[in-house]
Amino acid sequence: MIILIVLAFLVICFIGWFISTSNNINRVKLKIEESLSGVEIQLRQRYDVLMQGKKVAEQYAQHEQKVFESLRHLTQVPSDATIEQLNEASKSQEEVVKGFFALGEAYPELKSAEIFNNLINKLSEQSGQYSAARRAVNGNITKLNNYTVTFPASIVCGMKNVTKMEYIHEENLDSIKNVDLNMNI
Repeated sequence: MIILIVLAFLVICFIGWFISTSNNINRVKLKIEESLSGVEIQLRQRYDVLMQGKKVAEQYAQHEQKVFESLRHLTQVPSDATIEQLNEASKSQEEVVKGFFALGEAYPELKSAEIFNNLINKLSEQSGQYSAARRAVNGNITKLNNYTVTFPASIVCGMKNVTKMEYIHEENLDSIKNVDLNMNI
């Protein structure tokens, strides 16, 4: 009789642990979805700022085709984007941002224009907000990935078909660090 009570207790403990772990995994997945929407919003806002920048660049440097060419290939962020789509959009936007910084360096009269300074400030602010949103997503992805690789939580993940997720890639900001970011003249 004691053996049955102990077994019943162990089964109840296992079921409780399983439900708790399953709920924790579900909460992390919800946090990832929520934080991904923040990344999506930041990339959409940066896309809008870059489109405004196109108008500014056209006014001052009509013969500067490199920036305009990269704007033509700028990837807009689709609704409910996957991490791969977000990474692709981020990469294409990064190229345009570098182009705008380089454009400011190439054209001192543009660099001194208030409208261009406002654009550069918006891009810098947007990059900071995007980085914060990306860190939130990647932090939540780390939590989920930890569940997928640690025993015994990996058993629950396997039963729920939860697999490791890819991270949102960090922008390569080193390549624009060489550009003079102090454009207030």
